[in-house]
Amino acid sequence: MIVAHEDTQTLERVREALRRIASVRDLDSKTAVDVPVMYPSGATTVVEVERNGDNFWVSDMGYGLVEAQISGAHTFYGKIAARVADDFGVGFDGNAMFALWVPSARLESAIICIANASNRACSEAIFQASEAKNRRQNEKIFERVKSVFGERLVARSADIVGKHAHWEAHNVVVFPNRHRAIFEHMTAHTTSVSTKFLMFSDIRYSEQDISLNAMVRDVGALDEKGQMIGDVANILSISASDQQIMEYAKVS
Repeated sequence: MIVAHEDTQTLERVREALRRIASVRDLDSKTAVDVPVMYPSGATTVVEVERNGDNFWVSDMGYGLVEAQISGAHTFYGKIAARVADDFGVGFDGNAMFALWVPSARLESAIICIANASNRACSEAIFQASEAKNRRQNEKIFERVKSVFGERLVARSADIVGKHAHWEAHNVVVFPNRHRAIFEHMTAHTTSVSTKFLMFSDIRYSEQDISLNAMVRDVGALDEKGQMIGDVANILSISASDQQIMEYAKVS
C-alpha cells in the first residue's frame, strides 16, 4: 500500500490502524510484542524481545506449545516444532521458538519470523491431533458397522469416484446387489462439516445408488450449519441402534 505524503490525514489513520493491529507492552520487565498472526484458537501471537548485548533475543515464550496443549495436541507439537524451526532457520528448545543474536536492523523480520513459525507449528500439531482423533473415531465406527453387517461386507476404506474427484471413504458397506453405504465420522466443527458436505455432494452428483451417512456424537448438538449436511446425506448418532444403522444403509 502506497500513501501520498501530502495526505496527512490518511497517514495518521494508517498509523492508528497499525497501532491497533500490533502493539508493544511491558511483560514482567520484558518487552512483549502482540503480532497480528493468529493461532487456530483465535489468539494472536505474543513475541518476547530482550536485548542481548548489541543484539536481541526473540522468542514466542513457549506460547505455541501452550496453544497446542489447550487443544490436546501437545504430544504432536515437539517433533513438528523442531522441523518447522529448521524450515524457518530459528531455534527450538523443546518449549519455545527463538532467534539468537538478532541485529537491530533485522529485528522486524525476526519478530514476524518467530510469530509465523510458532503459529505454523501449533497449527500443524492441532491438525495432526485432529486427524488422529478422526482415525480413532472411524475405527470405532468400523467395529460398530462390522458388528451389524458382518466383516465380509464392510471395508475400512474405499476409493469412491465423485463427479469431480476421488474420495477416500471410510466404513463402506458393499451389499451383494452392489448397493453401497458409507458411514463417515463427522464432528460439529465447521471444518469437519464443510469437508463432509463437499465430499458427499460430489459423490451424490456422480452416483445415486449409494447411502451417504454422517455419524456424529450428538445429532442435537449440531447447529444450523451442521444440520446442512442433511441436504446431501443422512445424519445419525454413533450410538444408533443396529436397526437404525441397517435402515439408513438402505436409504440412498
